[in-house]
Amino acid sequence: MGFVKITALACAAALGASGAAQAVTITTTDDATTLVNTILGAGVTVVGAPTYIGTATQSGTFTDGAAEVGFASGIVLSTGDADDIPGPNNNGTETRGVGNTTDDDINTSLGTAGAGEIANSNDAAVLEFDFQFGDGTVGGEVNFAFVFASEEYIDFIDTQFNDEFQLLVDGVNLGTIGGSDVNINNINDVANSGSYINNVNNTNGIPVAGLNIGFDGLTTILIASSGLLGDGLHTAKFIIADVADGLLDAGVFIQAGTFSPDNPNDEPVPEIPLPAALPLFLSGLAGFGFFRRRRKQA
Repeated sequence: MGFVKITALACAAALGASGAAQAVTITTTDDATTLVNTILGAGVTVVGAPTYIGTATQSGTFTDGAAEVGFASGIVLSTGDADDIPGPNNNGTETRGVGNTTDDDINTSLGTAGAGEIANSNDAAVLEFDFQFGDGTVGGEVNFAFVFASEEYIDFIDTQFNDEFQLLVDGVNLGTIGGSDVNINNINDVANSGSYINNVNNTNGIPVAGLNIGFDGLTTILIASSGLLGDGLHTAKFIIADVADGLLDAGVFIQAGTFSPDNPNDEPVPEIPLPAALPLFLSGLAGFGFFRRRRKQA
């Protein structure tokens, strides 16, 4: 296995620019072949039948995504009901690191199993398939473009409710940034802040993108690259999961046609301004420990 790299390409949309934009359109499906064929690019061949683990509404294809996630179409895997993802975001004002679920609008606890690759996880959606390059007699690399999102932003940053995305190729997780897994504690307004877009009003002065999507926060477009793989058969496994409980959903958007040897880093990228980071005075949070969630009242 060669090196593994993820880089941020561009902000999903300019701050405040998408308030009147059409919301992303999601068509839910649990058909593994449809999901894989949507993201597959030239030069990669699926071998055998793909598999999907999750409920029928946790996954789907999407269109009209350019203004909200930065690319027009692809697939989405979620830890709840994907039909809840289109905006607007109806949450109230939140405070970073002060957990509260009372008004979160993407919040479906399915009560289903997690994934063994992500510790203490629940409500996992898993898409897995075998692939080769061409007829299998040559090697290559695979790349894909994706955006991670979660309703755990911003009030559950730096807690155990650390929803996560992984893509394992031949058992090695490509879903890393700076050597760390892609989750809310590793990408936010402080950690890897250049790759984070805040989408919820807050008391901390964090800029609000105003995207027409329900998630409270999401990443910029990220690119995962495997490095050189040998010839023969390889395995890809996409996983999104809630961590610590099943509340407050997460999702991953994967761009159509980008699971291929063609690195999207080589493609022209729209010049879209990133949210400006503001100084945050968070010293009072330094000793913050475990949370007890406040759930919606029946």
